[in-house]
Amino acid sequence: MYSIYDFKYPSDWIEPTADDKCIYDCYKEVINYKLLDENKQTFQYYYGTLSSTINFYPLCNYEQLVIACRFLTVGYLIDDFLESNLVDSETSNLMSKKIENILIDGEYLDQSNISNIEKYTMFFRGKARQFVGDKINIFNQFIKFFVEWINSINPFNKAINLNNYDSYNFFKKVNSGTYVTLSMAMLLNPNTKVDTNIWMNPRFERFVCNGAYQMSAFNDCASYAKEVRSNCHLTNPLYFLQKEIGSFDQVYKLILNFNNKIVNEICKDEELLLKECPDDQKDDLKYLTRSMKLILGGNYSWSLKCTRFNDIDSPFIEQRSINPDVIAYENIVDKIIKL
Repeated sequence: MYSIYDFKYPSDWIEPTADDKCIYDCYKEVINYKLLDENKQTFQYYYGTLSSTINFYPLCNYEQLVIACRFLTVGYLIDDFLESNLVDSETSNLMSKKIENILIDGEYLDQSNISNIEKYTMFFRGKARQFVGDKINIFNQFIKFFVEWINSINPFNKAINLNNYDSYNFFKKVNSGTYVTLSMAMLLNPNTKVDTNIWMNPRFERFVCNGAYQMSAFNDCASYAKEVRSNCHLTNPLYFLQKEIGSFDQVYKLILNFNNKIVNEICKDEELLLKECPDDQKDDLKYLTRSMKLILGGNYSWSLKCTRFNDIDSPFIEQRSINPDVIAYENIVDKIIKL
């Protein structure tokens, strides 16, 4: 038996969660847009998944949290649907293209066939654009990362022959969602003095890239049982590295060692970034780098509490559950998107 508590984080990476009112209010929106049926099971799915919002962005106010919750609603519903094996390759590619068209152009790809998730994505895009005011560069940066993440889902799901951890991490750099999640943190603070050119800084790029590696390393463990259940585990290193390294135990130790190394590198790069930063931008850069750490720490604390990853066969003791109220996500998402 293994424990997710084996992952170690600096104490300042984890804060108490923000208020959860945003989740209830966004659930009402989801029901109004007919993305989910209104019942106990869909609420538990939604709350368990979208409680990530109040863990990722624990220091945000209600207005900020609602924007973040809408973003994560779009992201998780699309991700879960595309990963659920409920649609063929042509349909999943069409879905990605439709969402991309909304995010970039603010238009529906096919006016005669608009799904409810497209309508909600358009609604979210409008609210996010309104939130940033005249800071169009911040909005565009966020849209860029969101589209890249959406377009990474199908290729990653098809990458069934992964057998190298370096190649895998190259894939997961985008597919982990870390870049877009941090970009959302910047969008939530549109009056920042930090220019979007920060994303071109090679040290900041390495800082975020290592954050993506860390999130992936942890998520591989947290989601392992869920992926086995839905037959999506072939791209999980806990599975494919056993062919190269040996036992599950050996692979898990390798991932833990990798995690510890990455955490140290993140801390080192943050220190150097702040040292190099102009004084008038330092507070806002601290906000951004701390946001990265809180997203990573929040991802950890959220995964320990939510039912999304629960499975009686999980190798991790914290995730084992026989609670009859816990429902597998793939039994929910088949009703989400009607193309």
